[in-house]
Amino acid sequence: MTRLTRQICIQIFVSILLFGCLVPAVIATEYTVAPSGAAFTVIQQAINSALPGDTIIVNGGVYLESIRLDKPVMLLGVDNGRGVPVIEPQGGGTAIEILADGCAVDGFQIQNSNTGSGIHVASSGNTIANNIVKTNAAGISFTSANNNFLTGNTITDSTRAGFILESSRDNVIENNRVIDNAVGITLDASSLSNYIYHNSFANTQNVLSKSTTSEWNSPVVMAYTYLGKKTESHMGNYWSDYQGKTSNGNGIGVIPYTISVSASKNAVLSPSGNMQDLFPLIDPKDYYTDVTPTLSPSVTKQQVPTPVVTLFRIGTTIPRTPQATVAASPVPLYTPAVLVLPDLNLPALLPALLVIMLLSGIGSVMFFRSKKTHRPSSPPDAPAPFQDTLPEQPDTGVPEMAQDLTVPVAEEPDSSEPEQKLHFPPELEKKYTGISYIGRGGVAHVFAARRKSDDKLVAVKIPISFDELTGKCFLNEISAWEKLRHPNIVEVTAVNILPVPYVEMEYVPGSLEAVEKPIPVWKAVHLVKGIAEGLDYAHKRGIVHRDIKPHNILVTRDFTPKITDWGMSKIIATEMNKSSVAGFSLSYAAPEQVSPADFGRTDARTDLYQLGVLFYELVTGSIPFGGESVVEVGNAIVRETPPLPREYNPEAEPVEKIVMKCLEKDPKDRFQTAAELLDALAGYLDEDDE
Repeated sequence: MTRLTRQICIQIFVSILLFGCLVPAVIATEYTVAPSGAAFTVIQQAINSALPGDTIIVNGGVYLESIRLDKPVMLLGVDNGRGVPVIEPQGGGTAIEILADGCAVDGFQIQNSNTGSGIHVASSGNTIANNIVKTNAAGISFTSANNNFLTGNTITDSTRAGFILESSRDNVIENNRVIDNAVGITLDASSLSNYIYHNSFANTQNVLSKSTTSEWNSPVVMAYTYLGKKTESHMGNYWSDYQGKTSNGNGIGVIPYTISVSASKNAVLSPSGNMQDLFPLIDPKDYYTDVTPTLSPSVTKQQVPTPVVTLFRIGTTIPRTPQATVAASPVPLYTPAVLVLPDLNLPALLPALLVIMLLSGIGSVMFFRSKKTHRPSSPPDAPAPFQDTLPEQPDTGVPEMAQDLTVPVAEEPDSSEPEQKLHFPPELEKKYTGISYIGRGGVAHVFAARRKSDDKLVAVKIPISFDELTGKCFLNEISAWEKLRHPNIVEVTAVNILPVPYVEMEYVPGSLEAVEKPIPVWKAVHLVKGIAEGLDYAHKRGIVHRDIKPHNILVTRDFTPKITDWGMSKIIATEMNKSSVAGFSLSYAAPEQVSPADFGRTDARTDLYQLGVLFYELVTGSIPFGGESVVEVGNAIVRETPPLPREYNPEAEPVEKIVMKCLEKDPKDRFQTAAELLDALAGYLDEDDE
């Protein structure tokens, strides 16, 4: 029997033994824990009362206790409006100790285990998912723990290490964020055959490993979307100290990342080559979306044997309505994800195994919920992709905790602030719930809210005042913006003047303004290309933006740029004969905006100039024109030639001609259309692929 087959059979039969024998029926008890008004106010008391296979749902609150899981139960944290449940041990010891096989811990914030671990695992077949583990001596530690699955966790500010593995085998550690710890992950020589991939490591030292057989790449080819492009590859991890580059835009480094041995920075490779991450990620894992396993014949893995891990993922069917009393209810059936594995013929086994599993009342032993988490601090060549400005969606299980991480992100809006609620019209509260104040634009306040009709998270703009000037600007914004439907333009989803004027639009989580600059040239080209495509679409419909700048470029979680704030745009056909001066940001202003008498009226080429300023900033980290006063900046824009991008960043030379053509003073010397700019960018991309 091969290692592949043996591992699958072991995991399946462990599942059957744990839950089929100990829990012979699919009906089990569900216990609810809350600071008040529930059957239990102490988590450990609920565990002591539970039987193997029971579910313990813990509502939001702070629980000052140490927890021992000595029987296979599911411990699930739920944000019921008070935030995720926080577990903090009194005395600073280990917060959660998992001693039984087949447990699940999901959806908690675990903190301040000053002398122990946030979670210590001394058993097998457990799932630890979607937890925030912070300010502990060790984040998650393993001792003689095998076949555990860890995903979606954020581990930060550990004084020893984020992950510690001692004499532990065949564990899967994937899709976790490990940042700002003394060491990211340590493995001793007895911790063998672990699989560690699709994680983000950004720590004082990222890895110390003596394990010669653990894998640092996904065991199968993964399909994913990177910078808007669907691709396939084996996936390793993001390492903040990795200096390699990608050659074909798939986000995978062409040079392996070397794993350190002991305290040495110079790793000694084993003969099998397993002390390298052969497929290191160029960016933090949040850049790689829609990640799913595949066995595409178009991608092969060289130099590494083909191990396999059976990853059981659960579909979340836990009821999220708080319960005040203990009630018997069906245990949520876990749905295993299907992995088609190489060199393994399972069709004949599956029917029998499914029957056994159904008769045993089990679908899997592990719990998983998708969670989007924050990005770690990144070096200059791999900046944080964007700044979160809105709260996470409730259905992800664990809300964002940006204020707890040392990353350049905004704090989560607090909808409880009275001054924020005052700005949102009471008349609209019939349409929206979960209202959070985001900020103020030129003529409107912006809120995050959920539509009551379908629970969709949207952004809502409300005019600051209703005087004649503000009303005119606001209505002009509506008339231009609501006509635009393009992947690179924030979409307006509803407009009305009743019961009060408002605009509802697509929710986009971040802004290009928060991205640390400079960024790699090829990544800047990706962004500029998307913005140019949005402008090309708008220009062909007679709409010019006139205020392109980082603040007005929102960025999705897969780094797709979307142009927002069309409040300064004009409808060319109707505005051509009107004498009005649109607002703009001086640092990104075109010469014709500063001195229309010398350079003429603004038009579509104005947007291309401003996009050139943005392009310049992305690849150099500096705006082309600066000064100590408005007069100095204005004079520089009209009269001076900026330094060539290569003077800031030699790697910007391949796009230098494109950038400088955008920045020509005379509009007739620039690209005349966004389509021309796109053709030039396509030429750069063609050369880059050669």
